[in-house]
Amino acid sequence: MLATNRMLGPKTRTCTRAEFVAMMKDRGIRIDSSRISRWESGLEYISPTLVEAYETVCGLQPAQIGAVRRVLAREGRLLTRSSERNAGSAAPERIDELLDGLESGRIRGDQWIWLADQLRRFQSIYLHRRTWQDLADQLVDELSRSSSIAYLARYEAAAALMKSPQAQPYLSKSVGRYVLDPETQVITPVLQVLSEVREPGASDVVLRLVGASNVKLRRSAAIVAAAMIRRGNLAPDHKDLERQVGRDLLDAPGRPSVVTLDLASRMTDAQFDRLRRSTKDDRVRATLQQARANRELVEPEQARLLADHIGLHAELLCARAAADPDQMLRRLIREALFHVHRSRRHLASALLLASPYAAAIGEVVLRLTSHADERVASPCWSLVGRMTPAISTTELADLVAAETRHELLPRATAALMWVGSDLPETGVEALLRAVHNGSGDAAYAAILTLGLADRQQELAEIAERGPDHLGPLVRWAAARGPVVTEG
Repeated sequence: MLATNRMLGPKTRTCTRAEFVAMMKDRGIRIDSSRISRWESGLEYISPTLVEAYETVCGLQPAQIGAVRRVLAREGRLLTRSSERNAGSAAPERIDELLDGLESGRIRGDQWIWLADQLRRFQSIYLHRRTWQDLADQLVDELSRSSSIAYLARYEAAAALMKSPQAQPYLSKSVGRYVLDPETQVITPVLQVLSEVREPGASDVVLRLVGASNVKLRRSAAIVAAAMIRRGNLAPDHKDLERQVGRDLLDAPGRPSVVTLDLASRMTDAQFDRLRRSTKDDRVRATLQQARANRELVEPEQARLLADHIGLHAELLCARAAADPDQMLRRLIREALFHVHRSRRHLASALLLASPYAAAIGEVVLRLTSHADERVASPCWSLVGRMTPAISTTELADLVAAETRHELLPRATAALMWVGSDLPETGVEALLRAVHNGSGDAAYAAILTLGLADRQQELAEIAERGPDHLGPLVRWAAARGPVVTEG
């Protein structure tokens, strides 16, 4: 990530190594040519301060690399130091400034991370309980209205606060109040925070929701349960999990959902064998075995060919000058599209979005949403939705409007969700068609998208003329506020 941004970043793609060294020295970084090589090959510790300097010198957004670095560090995939959290000096006046900024709801993702680190820096720090709760409520609200790097940065702040004995009760209360509100329509981005803690209370809530009658609650809880298993915060052999996966397999003949496949692939061998034997559908059994054996949603050769195709075109569009193909790029593309675990798909997507390849990948993947094979088009639509900041909103809206395949309409419609106020009129028209045509999942995604784009007039018209059963969703979407953007 450091190397590709140094070589292809907006401000550094034409720089020599010596010029880059000089600019980094101006930022107070102790650097020479050999240290660049050690950092960029992962042989030497990469500090948060170094990452911030790379972001500034390369012309990137704050936390564009830093948020991803924190994820990798938390998961043990990066060299870290125990003193990291306490680096630098405390700045009470900046804490006050950011706490004041909560009232306007305008602090950036990198500022959320800094504030969270400062608040858990000491064993005890005094804030009025109302201030703690307001902070937690605001963070939960922004988690529900953000995506991509903006979401990742806020999630990292939430993950840090969940490790703070002082902050955790307030944040847990905010999460619970939000998730269990019967009016809430977007659950997963917030409920995911509970996966960060190893406490009976958190796992009990998730296990209870796995069997909920509400489909959206049940799906979100399954996603979070998979994340908790991955982090060692929930045992995979819980009977409630096996029972729910078995029900989902029976309810989805032909092909299980990606959520079901994720959770099933994490079951113990004994559980998995029981699940596989319980289904009489040969296609379902084959899909389960494929996901378990290869950790991919499609056959390995298909995944490799598509990743190579996208990677080749992305490198050509970026005019990357190298004799060998970028194998890490291809691996990330492959994981972002096809890894059976949602967490790996989303992390790979975040790494791609933080790279200088993002716009080129977005362009190629967007074209592939029109692929005749739905097994290719479907994951491409999902990846487009996770890489919206790097994609032309006009081209995206045009392709959503042109999508007519019933099975793909929900994914295509959801791909517009994070465009926000830049939503083109062709996109608005496509969303209104999805609502009026009465397609359940597509209509749901369309209404949420109109809310995040702050299209109050269109929502009011749907509330007045649309089906009665959409009323609660429309009112919730209209009241939530627009998508969170950085700036």
